[in-house]
Amino acid sequence: MNMVSILKWLHNWIGFVISITMLIVLTTGVYLGSVDLLKRTDNLGQTFVPLTIEQKAETLATVFERYPEMSTVRFPTEHTPYIQATARGKAIALDSELNELASRASFDLPFYETVFWLHRNFLIDNGGKYINAWASLAGAIVTLIGIYLWWRVRNGFRLKQTLPKNTRSSSLLKSHIQLGLFISIPLFILCLSGFLITYNSLWTGALNQKPVTQSFPLSQGNDWLSQLNSAQQVWPDAELVSVSKPRSKPGKKPTPKMQGDAIKPLAQMFSIQFDEHPGVWLREADRISINHTTGVIESALKHSERPLSGRIASFVRPLHDGLNMPASYVALITLVSLIGTGILSFSLVTFCRRTFGRKAKKAA
Repeated sequence: MNMVSILKWLHNWIGFVISITMLIVLTTGVYLGSVDLLKRTDNLGQTFVPLTIEQKAETLATVFERYPEMSTVRFPTEHTPYIQATARGKAIALDSELNELASRASFDLPFYETVFWLHRNFLIDNGGKYINAWASLAGAIVTLIGIYLWWRVRNGFRLKQTLPKNTRSSSLLKSHIQLGLFISIPLFILCLSGFLITYNSLWTGALNQKPVTQSFPLSQGNDWLSQLNSAQQVWPDAELVSVSKPRSKPGKKPTPKMQGDAIKPLAQMFSIQFDEHPGVWLREADRISINHTTGVIESALKHSERPLSGRIASFVRPLHDGLNMPASYVALITLVSLIGTGILSFSLVTFCRRTFGRKAKKAA
């Protein structure tokens, strides 16, 4: 048996073994991506009007006081023309006068919670996410093998074979190959990033970078206007887009000691996020850390100043679920998931016909 035959056998059998898990992940991914797109395309009747530094400071003070459970305040941008107060799975939209436009909780949507956990861990609690991770890695390997096999026998693209003409195995197989080529790279990225999200210890260390010693503008403690002005002076040409406070860890009830620590001055650390230019792919990636109580800027780090490993690590989750990425990217990965569902279904039908159908005929 030569190498091509071995790889073809691996491609077929590994693909068959993980077919059910991958179909679940892809179909649920289509649902989750579609929900995200619907949220992004709804501007809630607002037109983008940039806020001044004074307006941003007033917004922060009011929103954090009014909604203490919210961890991030996002200011209007061209792609989201309203103010947002967000926490895990929750978002409140406000107009420039801080009137509430809408309140959303993802898990309140029909079937969303079930679909989300089905996508994440197949509803098998902690063990399911590891099954998902290794199935995703296997999917990435199968995708690479498929690209190599096509390269060995390539004879160009044939658009007429993209959609199957009938339900015959030959037609389904040609469609599987053609569609698989179109989505091979983004599908590989989705599979690999899904594996890395579960095993995040493999890459999160690359995000930890010691801040470069430098002097920062001084600002007044507990004064958002002074602190936002100081932060803007660090990167005068960047757009200040959001401010976040530390989030409490999920699943842990605050003890009296933790509650006491939370009100200490040194615990009042906030992250101020910037976009270097409007067309940036990874939004909110340039960050300044500031102690709100003292007004001291602790560190400032641009995404472009990270080492290559840090820049790659910054994209692991955004490439998988579109977090802080353009809506066009969310549309792309949703389409990839939809097409992936189709080609996996075609290959599953063809494989079962050719493998188990022949055995049944021989037994007869």
